[in-house]
Formats: sequence, C-alpha cells, structure tokens
Amino acid sequence: MSINGIGVAGCQMAGYETRKTERNVVGGNFAKQAAEAAQAAGQATAILHGADEGTGDVTVFSGAEIVSGSSISVYKTQDFDPENPVYKVKIWDKSGNVTERMVDVSKVNPKNCDAVEMYAYTANLKESGKGSFEDTVLKAVVAKTFKDDESSSGSWDFSAKVDWVKIVNDIMQSEYRYGDLKGYMEWKKFLGFLDK
Repeated sequence: MSINGIGVAGCQMAGYETRKTERNVVGGNFAKQAAEAAQAAGQATAILHGADEGTGDVTVFSGAEIVSGSSISVYKTQDFDPENPVYKVKIWDKSGNVTERMVDVSKVNPKNCDAVEMYAYTANLKESGKGSFEDTVLKAVVAKTFKDDESSSGSWDFSAKVDWVKIVNDIMQSEYRYGDLKGYMEWKKFLGFLDK
C-alpha cells in the first residue's frame, strides 16, 4: 500500500486493513466517510506540520489526526547519535500550540508508553533499518487509531500511557477472527519489534 493511498496527513484512518473492512459502510468510500466524520465532529481540517527550517533537524515522520486536528513530527537533531538514539518530537494541538519533547528510545517500554514515545521508538526502528515505514511507524499509527476507535472521546491524548503490546495483540486477534492470516502475520512481525 502506498503512502499516497493512505494519506500521511490523515493518520486518523481507522486502521487500514481490518478496520476499513469492519467499520466501513458496505459499498462506501472510506476516505469520504472519514472526511464526513471529521466534518461532523467540527474538525474538517488538519494542518500537517513537519519541516523545522533553520534548525538543521531532519524530519523522519510527520502525521496529522483529522478528527482531533492535532499534528505530530519526529526529528533527528543535528547531534543525533545512532548509538544513543534520542529524537525530538513536536506536537501541535488544533489551535496550533506546540509542545516539544526529547525521547530516548532506549528507555521506551512498549508495554507502558505514550504515542509520542511509540512514534519515536518506531521511527528509530525504521531509521536503523530494522523495518520499513509500513512495518514500523505506520503500524504504530494504525494501532493508535484502533485504540482511538475504542475510546469514548474518539482520540486519546498523545501523552496517555498505554500497553501497545496489548493493543497489537487485540488487532492480531481481529485479523485472525476475520480470516486475514496475512494481516495477522504482518502484525505478528510488528509485535516482535515491541517484545523486548
């Protein structure tokens, strides 16, 4: 699946394989339904932030959540050390207010971390060559979307700690239940990245 096919700016995508089939209206258009849901929630637009001109930092991942109107970007700083990977992560809320955190991926516990830490962790997996974008960062985005669908507010805060291993196990069970063994194996590969 290409990046253009899922829309990097539309990270609130209801989980691309299982959720798309499971939650879509029969015969409907997923992108149209997502846009209608965002508009109904009063969030018809989202701004994708990314480039941090003038700093020398390199963007390794950027995404925007259409429903919440938030945006997140993960950067390698000028002094980035692959032996001690620490990423700068910036989060913009729907009003454009930005917060910034530094994430040391060696301290990230996938069983108890927030989305900021998980996005830095999976960006590092991609950047270190352990997995492709689809196998790492995109899976984290889909896992967050899966969890968002379960929450009553529709989107959880980027700083809320969750058990990503449990979320992935839940997704794997859905894949298995719906007979998508290929999807199940793809998620099992991602689970391997999270089991430390």
